[in-house]
Amino acid sequence: MIFSSVLGKDLYHKIERAVSEHNMLEKLKAGVLVGLSGGADSVLLLLYIAELSKRNGDFPILAVHINHMIRGEEADRDEEFSRKLAKSLGVQFISSKVDVPKIASELSLGLEEAARNARYSEFQRIINGRNDISCIALAHNATDNIETVLLNVLRGAGTRGAAGIPPVRDNIVRPLIFLPKRDIIHLLNCEKIEYMTDSTNSSDDYSRNYIRNNVIPHLSRLSHDPEGSFERLSRNLRSDDEYITEEAKAFLKGRNRISTSELSCLHKSLLHRVLSIMASEYSITLENVHVDVIHDNLCKDNFECTLAKGIRFVSERGISYITDSTYVDINYSYEIDNGKTEIPEYNADFYLTDKKVNKTFLKVYKKSIQADLSSAIICGRLFIRPKRDGDSVFYGGITRKLKKLFNDRKIPISKRSLIPILCDDKGVVWVPGFGVRDD
Repeated sequence: MIFSSVLGKDLYHKIERAVSEHNMLEKLKAGVLVGLSGGADSVLLLLYIAELSKRNGDFPILAVHINHMIRGEEADRDEEFSRKLAKSLGVQFISSKVDVPKIASELSLGLEEAARNARYSEFQRIINGRNDISCIALAHNATDNIETVLLNVLRGAGTRGAAGIPPVRDNIVRPLIFLPKRDIIHLLNCEKIEYMTDSTNSSDDYSRNYIRNNVIPHLSRLSHDPEGSFERLSRNLRSDDEYITEEAKAFLKGRNRISTSELSCLHKSLLHRVLSIMASEYSITLENVHVDVIHDNLCKDNFECTLAKGIRFVSERGISYITDSTYVDINYSYEIDNGKTEIPEYNADFYLTDKKVNKTFLKVYKKSIQADLSSAIICGRLFIRPKRDGDSVFYGGITRKLKKLFNDRKIPISKRSLIPILCDDKGVVWVPGFGVRDD
């Protein structure tokens, strides 16, 4: 019995602590898929789950091995070992082959990231096709957590990333999260329990391997229990992260449109979380640079910031929201002649006349829709088109950028292309609602 020795009892106690503290038992008892690579961690995990099942009414267990097709014969060896181990424990077994190198190439991902994504996707696919399994148990341990924390910190992560690997996330549980890797290997070796070793683990070509092989051994010189220290750090940061998230959800109250003035009053840390929750509705992760840009522009009534995958943060007339809608690209140019010119893009008409116009038609919603200009100022042809980047008009003795004019009038960015601009060969002549060019 692997858990009957002194070390076995100690590790079993640590596993039970993780299961108890993070309420994993009910999830496991509902039926569990165990990720089984054949390595020491997953072997111990399957042994524990099998023991736990016997003590709790024999709940369903499914061991799943993913062959990433990276290590050739060695990968096939691991698959066959996993199959035999599951059979010896009376556990149902499934193996899947996933061409990770091909996926990594097609999606321009590193092998580690592509393999991780493939595993999670395959595990979820298998669960979705069954009604007796609802939980996924993975064999991440305390040493894995150190590696993750250090990698995330080096990438400039915030509270959530620096908190490391969560013991529970949705339907995924990690019962071994408090166990150091060295203790797992020591226990299996003492009990003469076989496990497979991945030959690529000794290679420093992968960032995680480099930390495992070169950094963590030095941490042990500074602390007798680096895994315990990092576990406490992770626990504290997760607690902080949970508090900030709850505050952000309370602030949003289910809203997806917020007044810009409300956002501007938030502490930047809370603002980051609020924006992250809003962005998660579009399955994107908010970068720090995006939060910085938004934070610095909250004093404006109208602005926008492009996020990942073309998603945009927009503030219009003091209301902020995140959207995946794109502006209609209105691109036209109509030469203006005497009489009526139809503008189908606006379902509107433009009139050019030398006759006096009835004053009834001079204004709409207090905005001028008519301008008087001398034919002497017209340079070449007259035509009408939408605003373009860099447009400006010289009137009142000042050259005025249309972007600045529209900002001052608080015209939403999404509406600016709907304003027809009268131009000649020299440039902008008139914008409805603004002055005519000085000449």
